[in-house]
Amino acid sequence: MNPTEAVPSIEWDVMIDQLRAQTRVGIYGHERVSQPVVIDAVLHCRSLALPGHIEDCLDYDAFCRMLCAYLDEQPHTDLVERLAADLLALGFDRFPMLEDAVLTLYKPHAVRSAERVGVRLRWSRHDYLRWRAHLAGLPSAEAGHA
Repeated sequence: MNPTEAVPSIEWDVMIDQLRAQTRVGIYGHERVSQPVVIDAVLHCRSLALPGHIEDCLDYDAFCRMLCAYLDEQPHTDLVERLAADLLALGFDRFPMLEDAVLTLYKPHAVRSAERVGVRLRWSRHDYLRWRAHLAGLPSAEAGHA
């Protein structure tokens, strides 16, 4: 029996609702200037012990600041799908307790007749590591250990 199987894991979700930021995203010329975006996220966390200190948690303030800083600093991304993946990649890289996530990235001014449009990305840490390994050219068997 694996020793970690006997220890129950603790799971929790961090919810982010309507985080507002500015960035440059889109395929059209007028989207190359800064525009508003809105982010909703559910960040599923797991650890082997109940968090006792902020270092053991997913610090949602730090997570939100990280997203806003990235969005503000990135020069331009054509596809909102790619930008959503870049944002979750930052989260998986920085927060080891992040097990899986759903991130919705809205562009409020993208379609005049809609309140907002966007994309929703569902990603597990396992899927993220496989994607990262694929980008690095690693064989599939090494992807889970990247």
